[in-house]
Amino acid sequence: MTLHCASAFAKPVLHQKKNKHFDHIIDHRDNSDEEVSDLNNPQGNPDSDPTQQLLLGGVNKYLDQYGIQLGLSWLSETAGIIHGGKRKGADYAHQVAFSVDMDWEKIIGWKGFSTHMMILNLAGRNASTDYIGDTQIQAQEIQGGGYGRFFHMNYVYGLQKLWDDRVEIRFGRDSVGNNFALSPFACQFMLIATCGQPRSIQSQQGFTPWPGTNWGAKILYRPTKNTYVQVGAYESSPWGKGKGGPAGFNWGVGAATGAFVPVEFGYDSNFGKKHLNGYLRIGAGLDTSRFDTWSAKATGSGKKDNRAQYWIMMGQMIHRNDAVKDHGLYVIANWGHDSPTTANFKDLYNIGILDRGFWHARPYDQFGLMMTYYTVPRGLSRAQQYQINNGMVSGGNGIYSGLLNGAPGIQSNSMLFEANYGISVYRGIMIMPVFEFFHNVAATRNTYKDAAVLGFRTNVVF
Repeated sequence: MTLHCASAFAKPVLHQKKNKHFDHIIDHRDNSDEEVSDLNNPQGNPDSDPTQQLLLGGVNKYLDQYGIQLGLSWLSETAGIIHGGKRKGADYAHQVAFSVDMDWEKIIGWKGFSTHMMILNLAGRNASTDYIGDTQIQAQEIQGGGYGRFFHMNYVYGLQKLWDDRVEIRFGRDSVGNNFALSPFACQFMLIATCGQPRSIQSQQGFTPWPGTNWGAKILYRPTKNTYVQVGAYESSPWGKGKGGPAGFNWGVGAATGAFVPVEFGYDSNFGKKHLNGYLRIGAGLDTSRFDTWSAKATGSGKKDNRAQYWIMMGQMIHRNDAVKDHGLYVIANWGHDSPTTANFKDLYNIGILDRGFWHARPYDQFGLMMTYYTVPRGLSRAQQYQINNGMVSGGNGIYSGLLNGAPGIQSNSMLFEANYGISVYRGIMIMPVFEFFHNVAATRNTYKDAAVLGFRTNVVF
């Protein structure tokens, strides 16, 4: 089955990452099919499992003998602002994803080699832009890619496994976010603050997130079944000039300004008789491109700097609810840091919980809470103040047009909150009511009132 997030568990991640950003990302955990044998809780009716395919299960079972797997999904996100922000209103956005995965060992006997391709249809409007007034965090994570296209080629890459799968080489039209700083819980939340990586590291040029792609490769080595280390090299190109373009077929490298080189260490836990699983990701990346500093953008001094990013991500089950391998109460925490001279974020922190299988009458429902706090660099705030002091922007009463970073005012920090409840409707179908709260909208204090948002998310995995 096609996934768009690297699940850390035997079952794929639930609805949000199904067939979206991270199709067939390498699962860094030991995903053996061993049962949790010391629990007596029922596994639930498979026809209620939203991770299973609604229609293509039988087709893929037949095609598997020929080394082919198909994926098709529809994901929609609606966000309505009920208080604060710029004004009240609601926006809808959706994504349709189609994928083809081919196992060339079954097709022609090429051991360990597979290829993967995904095509997207992206449509809708951005509620953060239209109604909330936040230039940093999208209320609908689908809108984070900035594309509205009938047809967008997402990725095409090859994957070679060697030495009993201890070494993996991946190359092609891909993105950094498909391989590094991955969490199986990232898109169990609708705010882009955490989907698919902490927003601070995915918002910069070098760390390409979904749905943009560029040329790149990585190699992963597993010293043990629970640990890995990986390093990659990816084309770095500006937004709007690289990343494949709006249709995803602009594969030239003429817009490249350098290379982004990430490295990451990962550890996957599996504690005790109840198999309390979890993960830890520690990584860093350097973009060799040279970027104008914030002061240079305001004053025209021409000063430039490189950009580096760092991240620590963890999630750990602290209580098991039933015998389904990923059903339990998880604690989640993330940190992402960017070079303050050139990045539009400095530090971003997420902390939250995700509870799956807590209601035995509805074992595939889930509940999530996430709080996010982020800061912007002081150099950016000073540059924005310089623009205002020197009459370089228009507006007044705390709301301006023309400020750096597209901000409505001088930026400092912000806090965000999300609560959601995932309802398993049927095999392959999950719906999710969502509540979001934006404190210090767009990391400003004197622009828009704190915004309250009601949302609704639907995912169908065909």
